[in-house]
Amino acid sequence: MNKIRIFLVLVLSLFILSCAGMNVQVSKDSVTVLQTAATSTVGYLIAKNNIEYVDDMVTWYNYFKSETKLENVQVAFQDGLTQLSKLISDDPYLQLQVRNAMNLLEINVEGPQTELELGKYQAVVDSFMSGVMAGKMASL
Repeated sequence: MNKIRIFLVLVLSLFILSCAGMNVQVSKDSVTVLQTAATSTVGYLIAKNNIEYVDDMVTWYNYFKSETKLENVQVAFQDGLTQLSKLISDDPYLQLQVRNAMNLLEINVEGPQTELELGKYQAVVDSFMSGVMAGKMASL
């Protein structure tokens, strides 16, 4: 069921992005919803398959959210990606979904590059953690 949901989100994302290329008006809200769906789905799948690490993810999330300086947010984001890559190192499907979500969101593995990007990265992490918490609840 999860694979079908991710497939549908990605197909819809590609459709909307291709419509944008054909001068069909796609609202920014639609793109935001697709981005949120992609990152929360990835968080859900990772938590569902790694329930024992959810508390560590929450600890990292609190650390990430407490940072406000660009340099510190970059370090926190990179730390999170390092931890995430360890969790999914043996799951090619999750690796693919993380890459897909990062491409859809135009996320840089180095973290935000300017102060203007801080909100975007925080929204991505918030969405990811919403999925993680849903995955935790589904596993109980």
